[in-house]
Amino acid sequence: MKKPRILVMGSLVMDLISRSGRLPQAGETVLGEAFSAASGGKGANQAMQAALLGAEVAMMGKVGTDSFGRQMCASLAAAGVNVDHIATVAGPSGVGNVQLSENGNRITVLSGANMGFTAEDTARLRDMIGGFDMLLLQLEIPLESNLAAAEIAHAAGVPVMLNPAPAAALPDALFPLLTCITPNEHEASALTGIAVTDEKTAEKAASCLLEKGVQRVVITMGDRGAAYCDRTGFRFVPAAHFGTAVDPTAAGDSFIGAFCTLLCAGAATEEALAVAVHAAAVTVCGTGAQPSLPTADTVLAFLQRDGVASAALSALAAARKTPALQLADFNACVLRETENLVKGMDTAALQKAADRILAAKRAGNRLHITGIGKPAHIAGYIASLFSSTGTPTYFLHGTEAVHGSAGQLERGDIVICISNSGETAEMKATVQAIKNNGCTVIGVSGNASSWLAREAALHLTAHVDNEGGPLNRAPRASILAEVLLLQALSVLLQAKSSITPQNYVRRHPGGALGKLRDNEK
Repeated sequence: MKKPRILVMGSLVMDLISRSGRLPQAGETVLGEAFSAASGGKGANQAMQAALLGAEVAMMGKVGTDSFGRQMCASLAAAGVNVDHIATVAGPSGVGNVQLSENGNRITVLSGANMGFTAEDTARLRDMIGGFDMLLLQLEIPLESNLAAAEIAHAAGVPVMLNPAPAAALPDALFPLLTCITPNEHEASALTGIAVTDEKTAEKAASCLLEKGVQRVVITMGDRGAAYCDRTGFRFVPAAHFGTAVDPTAAGDSFIGAFCTLLCAGAATEEALAVAVHAAAVTVCGTGAQPSLPTADTVLAFLQRDGVASAALSALAAARKTPALQLADFNACVLRETENLVKGMDTAALQKAADRILAAKRAGNRLHITGIGKPAHIAGYIASLFSSTGTPTYFLHGTEAVHGSAGQLERGDIVICISNSGETAEMKATVQAIKNNGCTVIGVSGNASSWLAREAALHLTAHVDNEGGPLNRAPRASILAEVLLLQALSVLLQAKSSITPQNYVRRHPGGALGKLRDNEK
């Protein structure tokens, strides 16, 4: 397997993301539900996706002197992208206003530094282009820069892939320079004058683009899939489905980064398309552009679930097993999983749990917490956290409970039981002992349909799709999810306990935390 070398020349944009029940009409104000910021930009997204799948990627772009620019470069570097060719210029970085609702998204991009490309910047490609397998372009930088870059790459014999987004009229001279063009249905319609609504019209639009001189055409069509056309014929690839779609932002970029990577790795077109639709399907299940982009291991697991093999991606994933790249994959996984947890956190269930615990406390009953294996360590920490913040909590040993420790329980007590799978045999025995002693179980697991979820009076879900790290088996992200969820519960309990700094210090007299601050005395 050849390790792909991809040069991306394009945009870096900090996405400011708001979510509301519906998108506002002209002149209308609606109340939002959530806000977040995440690194994005079509060029940067595609570069990161290619790097996460195992390509050697260099990014050429521009950012401003603000904190957004530094953050975006750091995000790319953490994923393994070479950022040496990203220039910092006076003024603001690119910013995207992303509006999300259940009915779709709207994105407005303020270009900032991205439109600062000059003829001199593009000319630098002559000294860089050699040795790359593909030049990947988009339209969030000046069109004339894209044309000049395509001319340089074409002259050097380097294939050129253009993502013509956002939609814009293209000069006829550009098309023969392109190895591949990758519009979505709206961009394909704008380029050809053919309304792309289904497979038949997609084939007509693709044929039209081939006639303009392009060698390959891929038209992405959202949750329907993608159309592919070259001189040998037309084929349509249905979309894959990974989970609940949350945010379509960067799904197209994920597809393009994956498709480009697999082609450059020597994969057949069919294999490259299969990997691309699966990568895009993962992306729509997360929030934010780059935090939702999947690693090679995540896509491989998804392909295996669907009974699809990719020898090229398997080889790329194996080649990524260096410590630095494993760390980059883990960091990306943590960002994605923790953000998804926070965004999907069931605050109503947390409130119910807090109310039950406080009602039991008022009635003279107590709170206990238990877990098996790694969750036992979480239970010990959470017992201390709850206790120091106004809710006395007792650690119950997960396996010793059935050998006498259940004697610490009194009828009416509440026990929080932590198990990632919710199916552990030892936990089942402990839960039965807890219930036999007349206590209420609050379950915490990664599976809302687990045995623990069914047996518990109330269940809190701490789900992750990927643990991160080699093998994707050792508990990592799931531990973080369980801790974050129970920390959120501790905030609700503390808020209702009205604990003062003096109360806290009495409970936690040791260390720096055990001293009152000047403003608290």
